[in-house]
Amino acid sequence: MSVIAELSMSSPRMILYEATTSVPNVTFDVESVDVADGGDTVKTVAWAIGDDLSAFDDAMRADSTTTSVTLLDQLADRRLYSYQNADASEVQMYTEWLDLGAAQLHVESQNGVWFVRVRFPDRDALASFREICTSQGVAFTLHCIYSGVPEADATHQDPLTDAQREAVRVALDVGYLDVPRSASLSAVSEQLGVTEQSASERLRRATRNLATNAVD
Repeated sequence: MSVIAELSMSSPRMILYEATTSVPNVTFDVESVDVADGGDTVKTVAWAIGDDLSAFDDAMRADSTTTSVTLLDQLADRRLYSYQNADASEVQMYTEWLDLGAAQLHVESQNGVWFVRVRFPDRDALASFREICTSQGVAFTLHCIYSGVPEADATHQDPLTDAQREAVRVALDVGYLDVPRSASLSAVSEQLGVTEQSASERLRRATRNLATNAVD
């Protein structure tokens, strides 16, 4: 049975450690992550939220673990960025939990600490992830673990990320989910503006999250 773990991780070797520790009052809230080239390229879209956004912009662009930093949108108290992991990023935990069959539900970072909520296929997968963190020199703290969706939160817990929900909506609109199928995966990826691999991964993760949420 799947388990949802709320945990935190920290290491100077992790992505954006330099930027988030230099501007500790800014929270970095991840919206979507796409993996390509067999896991070698990780592209992230995330919101920087706080008061000192100009300083964080400078710090993020100077951070040795990021490249291709692009400002996508800007509001009074937040900025939306896309970026890729640079070669200097020694530790990438996102691909580690993907390899274990897990799905991220929420990811954010502040002052060098990543706070995440992840659905693991079982407790053994969570234990394996913890061992990976230890072997990589990443400080791991498990704050909470529970099975499925707690009854009190059942009406509020959303099994899909915004990116996954958009992928499902587009797939429905273009006919990719019709039986028989009336559109190709390329039609979905073109609408989303991502590669076919990324579109496929979003749909598979969305399907897994919805299925797991339904049977737990």
